[in-house]
Amino acid sequence: MKKMLFQKEYSFRGTHADKVNRLTSQFDSDASFKLFSRNIDVYVLAPIIGFLYGRKSPQDRKGSDTTTKIFTDQLIREETIMKYNYQLILLLDKKHEPSFDERINKAFRYYGNNSPETLTDEELYDQYVLGGIELLYEKLIENATNTEDYLNNLYDFIEEFNERYNETISDEKILDLCALARS
Repeated sequence: MKKMLFQKEYSFRGTHADKVNRLTSQFDSDASFKLFSRNIDVYVLAPIIGFLYGRKSPQDRKGSDTTTKIFTDQLIREETIMKYNYQLILLLDKKHEPSFDERINKAFRYYGNNSPETLTDEELYDQYVLGGIELLYEKLIENATNTEDYLNNLYDFIEEFNERYNETISDEKILDLCALARS
């Protein structure tokens, strides 16, 4: 019997593994500042970012030989939120499935049934994960060389996200969140 999507070890490969490693690594040699503490933290956020920004990416099969993993126990602990993200994306992705009733079936009824259609949905989700990783890397890491750059990138990304999706958060609140990252 095949394990369900979030009940088995997950591996990032190639350039995506490199990017996850950078997203979770310390970016200041004098302090232990990190944008993400663990691979699972990236995996929780990346599919939502990928979906919201319309960014999908196939698995990198030609890049570096790097791999980094999320172990089964971490995925099982976070399964509720991971399943929620998966179901939310399948419910909202009208391009993948135009029929609302079928999106409901995909999100709830077909989840984990190991059909070819479910495997396609899981592959789509994984493409959003990988696309989200690419976008997070580009926005937060790619052009940063020092702590100030990382914090500015984080601020700019939060501000851009705010302008796109949530104009109820003030600039002061964003600055407060950035200040929390430093403490």
